[in-house]
Amino acid sequence: MTDTTAQSPVQFKARQSIEQVEEGHDLAPKFDDRGLITVVTTDADSGELLMQGYMNAEALSRTITTGEAHYFSRSRQVLWHKGATSGFVQRVRELLIDDDQDCIWLRVDVEGGASCHVGYRSCFYRRVPTGSEFTAAAPEGDVELVFTDKEKVFDPEDVYGDAPNPTQL
Repeated sequence: MTDTTAQSPVQFKARQSIEQVEEGHDLAPKFDDRGLITVVTTDADSGELLMQGYMNAEALSRTITTGEAHYFSRSRQVLWHKGATSGFVQRVRELLIDDDQDCIWLRVDVEGGASCHVGYRSCFYRRVPTGSEFTAAAPEGDVELVFTDKEKVFDPEDVYGDAPNPTQL
């Protein structure tokens, strides 16, 4: 893991014009009213969707300066270096920002091959039936999720022990 304590913060530009934001070279991210920006993270080689999360300005700055993914946990209200506890560090191969600079796409290499705290490779390990598949499986309208991953990459209890689960009810 990279030491992030000595890194200087990245300076984001003030958003001054549509041209600057959409066509310019300035990094002027638009954080929402909670100070967060959405992040979509995929495997750099396969394109597989691994997770969706959020960054605040500090998480984005640390991701840029360290080359490793940092996020802001809404449930725990803390900055979080992905893999600091589990060892499944996400090394950023490419960080892209969308046209109006309100969404980040990280293309990463994952040490250990997993990104989900539940133990699966991806946080997207279940599918929702749609169309005729839904109608055939759920004539009463009850949706039943279909697992797309059959095996976990790791056992969360072995990795996280008694650390609090970030999922909130």
